[in-house]
Amino acid sequence: MSLNPNYIVSKFYQYAGFPSYKKHSAVYEGCCPSCREGKSWGKKKRLYYIVKEDYLYCQNCGRSWKPINWIIEQSGQSYHEIMEEAKGFDSSIGVKTRKYEKSPAGTLPEDSINLFDNTQLTYYKDNKVVQDALQYIITRRLNTAINKPRALFISVKDFIHKDRLIIPFYDANNQIEFYQTRAIYKKDEINRPKYLSKQGANKSIFGIRNIDPNLEYLFVLEGPIDSMFIVNGIAVGGVSLSEKQETQLEKYKFMTKIWILDNQLDNKEVKDKMNELIDKGEKVFIWPKELKDYKDVNEICQKYKLDQISPKFFLKYSVEGMEALMKLKV
Repeated sequence: MSLNPNYIVSKFYQYAGFPSYKKHSAVYEGCCPSCREGKSWGKKKRLYYIVKEDYLYCQNCGRSWKPINWIIEQSGQSYHEIMEEAKGFDSSIGVKTRKYEKSPAGTLPEDSINLFDNTQLTYYKDNKVVQDALQYIITRRLNTAINKPRALFISVKDFIHKDRLIIPFYDANNQIEFYQTRAIYKKDEINRPKYLSKQGANKSIFGIRNIDPNLEYLFVLEGPIDSMFIVNGIAVGGVSLSEKQETQLEKYKFMTKIWILDNQLDNKEVKDKMNELIDKGEKVFIWPKELKDYKDVNEICQKYKLDQISPKFFLKYSVEGMEALMKLKV
């Protein structure tokens, strides 16, 4: 059974970087998510989906795929999952008819729009939600942060994550294995949690592919947005670690970890987590009193128009053991 070309194109737009269509040659082109094309990511497009020949080819890494094999590699889905998913794809309009919540754990909502892709943004230029999401990204400086994410998304249809900024968690091979969504509207923050995670997925670490093991320190934060503004910053999506995250962190046991939790010691969960980390011998960042009015790293960056905060600042106020307990009480 061959795959519906429209279904293949939808997957190409989901996984390839900066996808576009060359009408004169009936070829789709984009940046290769397998080799990431070295330093040319976003500058050149050397991955092609040749519709007539029904195969994909990357001019940079020299690899070629049948569409089904490429989708398996990029999505992490099995052959049977993809074939089943493709059955619900309407070939006449290119829209899935299955319910969105049935997508496999780790993948994005099925109507996800890449907010860093100019082709898609041109198509949705009159969509208010998309434009509001773009303004949120600019206000928060997520498009200029030192650890600027590879992509951010928005869904306008998903039952759970509709109208929320989708933050993908990539693994070391640049495959999306988890995501969180963040409310961009105040009304959404009132009615639901500020952050929501992909249901049924195993929580992983955000920013794992940005870690430079040659550096001495690894900064561990709660939220992915805050981690974007620190070199070697990663996020665990909350204050508790999943078993998978603990396994991932174990690979970097020779690096000194600095835990930077939100500036909310009036929050019992945060304070308990700080005490737990100190008891385990971990090094923690204690927010200085002159920053008492700021809740997190991103608030500081917004206020002072910063794209990063020097690691030296966090190291200056990071302590462990008895000193940490005393400072925490003060």
